[in-house]
Amino acid sequence: MSSLAIFTDVSLNPKLQSGLGSYLVVPASFLKISPHSIARSDIAERLVLRRFEGTSSTKLEVQTVLWALEEVRKELKGPGPGRLRIYSDSQCVAGLLRRRSGLEDKDFLSKRTNRPLQNASLYRRFFEFYDELGFEVIKVTGHTRSCSQDTVHRIFSWVDQEVRKALNHPERWVPCRQ
Repeated sequence: MSSLAIFTDVSLNPKLQSGLGSYLVVPASFLKISPHSIARSDIAERLVLRRFEGTSSTKLEVQTVLWALEEVRKELKGPGPGRLRIYSDSQCVAGLLRRRSGLEDKDFLSKRTNRPLQNASLYRRFFEFYDELGFEVIKVTGHTRSCSQDTVHRIFSWVDQEVRKALNHPERWVPCRQ
């Protein structure tokens, strides 16, 4: 398969420490379509949702990216620059590659407590996927005004709206592929 774009977003119920992760995979060529030519239904029918328990917002963002990469890995025929882009509004996800050397130098230990970081195993897995697939992470500004949306922002906005709406409607969740 040629280049792919993955959009990920989450919606969390912090009281229950439970949330939904979502991802959408489209061919990179899909991003060249005019934003006004894409129907919301095109996005909604491709969106995959999965419930995560015992999580926090940061953890859920990383868990969702890892889950999406696990699924998409099956479609890729190997690593290659520019073949896979991840679009996320998560500061944590967007900053992980930049923080990699510091995290590895400190063996994923907290500077303050010298204890393992709470999400260390997730970060390690993220870097394993990066080494295998060579993806790029692109930080998307969430909640942009509709009149200023390009194709990427329009798609991301709909992913965001769909996952927030679905958090309260479990009957709409698409079962996670195993």
